[in-house]
Order: sequence, then C-alpha cells, then structure tokens
Amino acid sequence: MRSNRGGEYYSRYTENGQALGHFAKFLQEHVIIAQYTMPGSPDQNGVAERRNRTLLDMVRSMLSNSNIPKFLWTEALKTAVYILNRVPTKAVQKTPFEL
Repeated sequence: MRSNRGGEYYSRYTENGQALGHFAKFLQEHVIIAQYTMPGSPDQNGVAERRNRTLLDMVRSMLSNSNIPKFLWTEALKTAVYILNRVPTKAVQKTPFEL
C-alpha cells in the first residue's frame, strides 16, 4: 500500500511513539507492506492522485447537472466509484470489479 503520509494512513505509532498504531497493526496482521512517499511530492503517487481527480470531476459534474442538494455529494461520490469500478481501463482489459 502506498500513501502520502496522510494522517488517515500514517498512524504507524501511538502518540507516545512506543507501540504500533491501529492501522499499522492492521497492515502487519494482513501482511501488507506500507510504502510512504516523500512529503510534498504528489507526483510520486500519480495514479492515485489522478483517480482522485477523476472522481472529483465526476462528482462535480453530477451535482452541477442536477437539482439535488449539495449535502448529497457523498452519494454522488459512491455512485462515481461504483461506475469506475465497472469500466475497463486501457492498461487492464478487465474491470476492477472483475479483478
């Protein structure tokens, strides 16, 4: 798993610095290797950054072309993720859902 050292993914240690944080324990238990990019360098995580941009563009488009209230943006995001998980990409001919 690669992340940008964001607080939601970087809880490697508890506040006292002595024990592993909850997320670090989860990764260790499931034999998942964490890779952290350098701070302030989003280009090292380009694929994820591009996917996030695509999702935000889809959500903005859905909200701007509808009359639904803005507080439903999370539902629009869920819909965008659902759609993208069922569409093949150029790199992989199967959908993420199929994989």
